[in-house]
Amino acid sequence: MRNAFVEEITRVSKKDKKIVILAGDIGYKLYDDFKLKFPHRFYNCGVAEANMTTVAAGLALKGFKPITYTIATFNVYKTVEQIKVDIAYPNLPVIIVGVGAGLSYSGLGSTHHATEDIGVLRSIPNLNIVVPADANELKSLLKAIIKSKKPTYLRIGKTGEKNIYKNIPKTKVGKGNYLIKGKKVCIIGCGNILANAYDSIKSLNSKNIFPSLISMHSIKPLDKTLLKRIFKSYSHIVVLEEHSEIGGLAAAISEFYTDNEFNKNLFLKINIGNQFVLKPGHQPQAFEKLNLNTKKIEQRIERFVKK
Repeated sequence: MRNAFVEEITRVSKKDKKIVILAGDIGYKLYDDFKLKFPHRFYNCGVAEANMTTVAAGLALKGFKPITYTIATFNVYKTVEQIKVDIAYPNLPVIIVGVGAGLSYSGLGSTHHATEDIGVLRSIPNLNIVVPADANELKSLLKAIIKSKKPTYLRIGKTGEKNIYKNIPKTKVGKGNYLIKGKKVCIIGCGNILANAYDSIKSLNSKNIFPSLISMHSIKPLDKTLLKRIFKSYSHIVVLEEHSEIGGLAAAISEFYTDNEFNKNLFLKINIGNQFVLKPGHQPQAFEKLNLNTKKIEQRIERFVKK
């Protein structure tokens, strides 16, 4: 996914000369082509993420379109004050890219697990949060994010993630995408873990369970119009995310649900829970341990539907 981001931002930057990349001691080889084409628009800010964020704010004030880029844990937890005060408060068009979000860096331990980042940032005013499902959705959303001129946290994976879309889809920030249309059960998710749900649906179909699958890539702003249709059309709602049970997509949907007094739907939340993930192994092993792999998702949805 990070390769797709760099490819797309390099392509877009040919026409948009205001785009500037600020990296936090990462992406040396990854940005070689960008640096060759735009040598004065890439800055390695080193292991100084808070300063990088403030520099981005200053560039935005001067009319540039800065993008900060580093591992998600470092681009959120080390910079939250600067994101709030320097970027969101003056409503500046800075894109904060958190790469390797969720458990992408699982094997490096809790210091590299970005599993609370959405919850940390979601309450900050003016800040949009976008979590694409795959590289193709990322490419489509990136153009929309730049065009929006809004402070945005773009939460992406690392490498080797499976593509769900065959081609680059048409997307809009704040509008969820149907990946599969089914009946009775609707899976709403965000990020790379949607690939596990996508694969589980094949087995569920053989058991006469036909879930819909939606990429709710925009957590802020949330697609409330689509959610209303979902709550009216499906009895069983599954919310899937590679995030803590606190403060993420499920929390956002639950808040909207209670605010509007819907009362007939059953909910299943599939997430990381609310604990540090210890001795996780690499991401596939972590998914198995946390019941987030394809087989476990299938089993949990099957039990849920039979309630």
